[in-house]
Amino acid sequence: MKINAYAKLNLTLEVVGKRKDGFHNIKSLFQRVSLHDEIEIEKSDSLDIKCIPDVCSNNNTVYKAYELFSQESSVKDRVRIKIKKYIPCCAGLGGGSSDAAASLILMNELFGKPLNDNRLIKIGGQIGADVPFFFNGSTALVEGKGEEVYSLTPIKKFYVLIVIPKFSISTRDAYEKIDSFQYGRTNYTENILMVLKKNYSLKDLEDYLHNDFEEMYKREDERFLHLFKELFDRTKKNFHLTGSGSALFAMFDDKTSAQKTQEKLDKEFTVVQCQFI
Repeated sequence: MKINAYAKLNLTLEVVGKRKDGFHNIKSLFQRVSLHDEIEIEKSDSLDIKCIPDVCSNNNTVYKAYELFSQESSVKDRVRIKIKKYIPCCAGLGGGSSDAAASLILMNELFGKPLNDNRLIKIGGQIGADVPFFFNGSTALVEGKGEEVYSLTPIKKFYVLIVIPKFSISTRDAYEKIDSFQYGRTNYTENILMVLKKNYSLKDLEDYLHNDFEEMYKREDERFLHLFKELFDRTKKNFHLTGSGSALFAMFDDKTSAQKTQEKLDKEFTVVQCQFI
């Protein structure tokens, strides 16, 4: 059995407060894109979870998904899971979370659906804050620490270029740093939700793209300051951070425009072209 595990972009990401449990509450507009990992599963005599290329560890999200699924479903059979990785790690694209959600869906199918959708989503939330999104369509308002997911009418099929920097960002470290940043004073997510209710254009959406981590990095991280400037100088296009980084993205009305911009970057940057789905 096979399934694609799709990446996501954060069109907005506002940190609205710190919780008593140490996590942060967010308000964010998530959008699924066509960049994806490939997950394949089958029954096996022994547990075997393999990444290609080998970027996984024994405590990665798919191992956690298997362990929690076994506990909740009482299924003790072993599985062989192969993960073909195309979504970069530690880039803010949700690859690990998407892999976990896809693996839970596949295991549930493989063993005759012992768990309903709500229980699968609950398990996902135990693995990672944004795992629940990957069970819920293509566009969603995400709140709380990521577990509150409200599916929306899908956004128009814009094209995207994603630039993968040579450095990665630890989500944990990013959220520890954000406490020293004055977050919680913007209203971009609510504004972009209002835009989506109208006959909107790409420019309408771009006016409200926002990420608190991007604002923080632009103040204190020379790597990002240099990267944003170089991308704009080369393309005359504004790129935006997704998640807590490090990947940056720009949106386009059509594939031709995206391709022309990519040609200006290919020699110096790792660039992925995809689209909203």
